[in-house]
Amino acid sequence: MTAASRHTPTRPDGRDLRAVRANYHSLAQTLRGLEVDLRWGLQDTDRIPAAWHQIAQEPGVPFKASMTLRVDEDVVRFFKAMGRGHLTRMNAVLRAFMQARLAGVVKGPEDVEYQPTGHESYLVESVALIERINLRNAHSRNGQGTVDQDVEIDRGMARLKAMADELGLGPQDRILG
Repeated sequence: MTAASRHTPTRPDGRDLRAVRANYHSLAQTLRGLEVDLRWGLQDTDRIPAAWHQIAQEPGVPFKASMTLRVDEDVVRFFKAMGRGHLTRMNAVLRAFMQARLAGVVKGPEDVEYQPTGHESYLVESVALIERINLRNAHSRNGQGTVDQDVEIDRGMARLKAMADELGLGPQDRILG
């Protein structure tokens, strides 16, 4: 037994237990990120194309569409390590996710009660406030009145400051002031 193997816990199949756990946690984090995106208002927005409803009802496999896709290097290495046909396997994984989502197996915002974390709420409020500021600035450039928007922005800034204080965010961690 080498010194390194004494200090590296392994699974019965010989895989490094720490690597397995790290991959599990990475998967969980990726799924949480996807779930957050699904929960924050994707329904009834332009981000869900009308064509998705047609996809859910169409039988069979459609023709292949050519596209450029940037994929994380470790994901590509993982699929390529399985040999020829890695792009077909990647497509199969995407298709399985699509079908699971359309079948309701992978839950979305309409399926699950969700309580956003304080940090998620802070980020959403920050983005909404930035959008209000941009709209006010556009109105100002066009010579339109902005008094009502200024009041709304001041209230939003106060809410954002209160949220940041409650979360214990330091000045370097705050998005707007």
